[in-house]
Amino acid sequence: MTVDLRRDLVKALAGFYAGHPDVDRFPMLAEVAGDLVAAVDADRIEAPEPVALPVARLLVEGDAGIDRASPVPGVADVLEAFTAAVPVLHWVQTPAYAATLSRQFLDNYGYVRVIGPGGLVESSVASAGLGIWGAGLHYPRHEHPAEETYHVLHGSALFQRGDGPWEPKGVGESVHHDPWERHAQRFGDETCVLLWAWTGDVAVNARLVQDEDPVRG
Repeated sequence: MTVDLRRDLVKALAGFYAGHPDVDRFPMLAEVAGDLVAAVDADRIEAPEPVALPVARLLVEGDAGIDRASPVPGVADVLEAFTAAVPVLHWVQTPAYAATLSRQFLDNYGYVRVIGPGGLVESSVASAGLGIWGAGLHYPRHEHPAEETYHVLHGSALFQRGDGPWEPKGVGESVHHDPWERHAQRFGDETCVLLWAWTGDVAVNARLVQDEDPVRG
């Protein structure tokens, strides 16, 4: 049963990416989609040891639980599979964040790696998963060497790229970041679920940056 829950989540992500118009806009997503589809076809699903985090409650508990229905193609399937698999997933937080950010942030943030190092599908060149941020959180400016695309699956957020304006994004919308492009998020008044995908140097974690830090890339 637990294997089926993991497989269902991988299959839902594969279906979301394989049929998404952003695959044509952002070639990196074709790589992620291809690896996920191949893993489903070959039944190559790993079973990392389950690890719980407080943030998982935001998916499933009472009035705080998310509304999994969505008219956006593929979103409801991903949210249903994600919620069903909560108890068997390996939840993580970026190590540097756990040592730096507030307890209030950490109790309302976490993610699951579906594909990538240590994920349900092992890969050293592509990574994708689902992250949760509680209402009202500010995700400080950060950077990483991987190319990245976010898709909003639930809730809303303001995204800032570099020193640009804060741009609102809702369910079904996406944001793309080049390698080392600094970015930040401010989350709306309900739980936000983001689907993220990385390609390139996926083994290097994101790091928080200050304005005075030298720009990379």
